[in-house]
Amino acid sequence: MIKKWLTLITILMLAGVLVSGCTDSTENVDNGEETEETTSLEDTAEDPGSVAGDGKDYGVILEYYGVMKPSELELNKGDRIAWRNAKPQGTYVLVSDDGLFEDQEMDHNDMHYYTFTESGTYSFSVKDVPDMTLMVTVR
Repeated sequence: MIKKWLTLITILMLAGVLVSGCTDSTENVDNGEETEETTSLEDTAEDPGSVAGDGKDYGVILEYYGVMKPSELELNKGDRIAWRNAKPQGTYVLVSDDGLFEDQEMDHNDMHYYTFTESGTYSFSVKDVPDMTLMVTVR
């Protein structure tokens, strides 16, 4: 009888350990619903070595499934974008199609900042991922 209780307790303890390990995951799951969102820099972490200036700060996430969120932004001169790579493995190469900055190789959670000083329309993409684009209009 004691052997059965010890076996039952051992199985329950192992199940508890397995379940607790599963609940600590921070991976995002796509539920198929599309939501429009603008991620702020507070959501992506601040770069301690840069000065934000007088403009607003915007965050853009490079997601795992070949998506850049948001894909369109309207800004004013002086506003800043922070791109963050949310892909858990591997790298993305962020490209300014208009040559505003050199190609940026970004590992998981790496960030790249750019402050817009001129009005215009600018496009950004990710090398070898044709659907990952961002169109920025600066007023």
